[in-house]
Amino acid sequence: MKSARAAVFTAIFVTAFGFYVEHGVRDGGLAAAPEPGDGHDYDALAFNLWRHHRFGYAWDDADWRRPYIGNTLYMPLLSRHGGYYPTTYRQPAAPAAMALVYTVTNRSFAAWRLVSCALTAAGVVAASATAALFAGLPAAVFTAALVLLLPLPTMFSYLFMTESLALFLVALLAWQWTVNARAGWTTASAVGSGVVLGALICTRSIFTLFLPLAFIVPAGDPRIAVTRVVPHRAACVLAALLVAAPWWVRNCVVLHAFMPFGTQGALNIPAGFGPAAIEHSGLWVPIPADATVHDIQALHLDPVSTEVAIARARSRATVTWVRNHPGGAIGLAWLHIWQEIKPREVPTPTGAWLLPAAIAATLVLRRRRGVSVIVWMTAVNIAAVAATWSVGGRFMLPVQPILAALVGAAVADLTRTVPTGGERFTSATDPRSGPPVRPRS
Repeated sequence: MKSARAAVFTAIFVTAFGFYVEHGVRDGGLAAAPEPGDGHDYDALAFNLWRHHRFGYAWDDADWRRPYIGNTLYMPLLSRHGGYYPTTYRQPAAPAAMALVYTVTNRSFAAWRLVSCALTAAGVVAASATAALFAGLPAAVFTAALVLLLPLPTMFSYLFMTESLALFLVALLAWQWTVNARAGWTTASAVGSGVVLGALICTRSIFTLFLPLAFIVPAGDPRIAVTRVVPHRAACVLAALLVAAPWWVRNCVVLHAFMPFGTQGALNIPAGFGPAAIEHSGLWVPIPADATVHDIQALHLDPVSTEVAIARARSRATVTWVRNHPGGAIGLAWLHIWQEIKPREVPTPTGAWLLPAAIAATLVLRRRRGVSVIVWMTAVNIAAVAATWSVGGRFMLPVQPILAALVGAAVADLTRTVPTGGERFTSATDPRSGPPVRPRS
């Protein structure tokens, strides 16, 4: 049985990896320079970590600029100038992973794209393994097929973005917590899941909201005394904090302010709440410089101080707007969610069918221990969208494989028991059951 499981999951990884690599080759080539926008910014951070062991930007670095010269797509990037300065705008996990790849491959863009495809494929395996806990190996196969049908994981699998790493870590954490929910928490499993959660927070700071879930998700046998469960939950949270807290301290030191999560949220929050958010229906758009920003820039502060000042000004303005327009803020929160889950074709199909299908699957699997892990993780992710802004479906991408795990498990469950001649037979792969049971006449 173990060899069969290993063969199935190996086949899933190889198939998914090949599928994502093929799409990367077809959509522009694995050796292409990072995508304009977030892509080249992550490359800049990774380059500085690799070459100079520092986290920040140095726009005038000739070696870093070389791959972009001569390509008109990067004219806005090449217009940036300035010496090195540290930043807290991005989280460290993805740039650190890229820098590690650069160290081994001398800054091969193709190598990172292959690693990114491998991370996405590993996320498919983790989601499939979670489905197998609910409904056996057939559920794993169904889940893998469903994830490969989803357009968003495929689109982002080979990009210079955080999506592949976030998808993998969310799926891995869901699998760990589901195992804990079914078999019980141990110190080792608690610490292991905490390390993954900490890495996830260092990938996207919004996943800090997952910390309370360590005390909410199931703990195995419900008859176990609370006093035996709480220490394991606390160990999970402590391990996560030990991973993430050094970065939070670093941010406060760099900014000379208590801003442990950096400046990205504060700089962009007007895109989620305020007149600009209403104008663009809750979808994120770059925020143009207003009179306040121009006044701050006129002070000619260093880049870090300028970033802090703008972040504080935008944060204050947004808080004031929310206080004066509570109804509008609530409406925008719901609009953020709708923009993430509604059917859309532009800029890419988002697989909007998945969430309703997962809700239906939850009803089918409602008695399976551990299903609530995925429900809670998805609910908190949606709440995070409501509290920030929408990017047209992209913020739902990290939880799509675990939602597919629910659907895959439900499909396997519904197809497992087939009535024949008044009898019901249950597959030997059903994790709930022993040998087939023939009903009494």
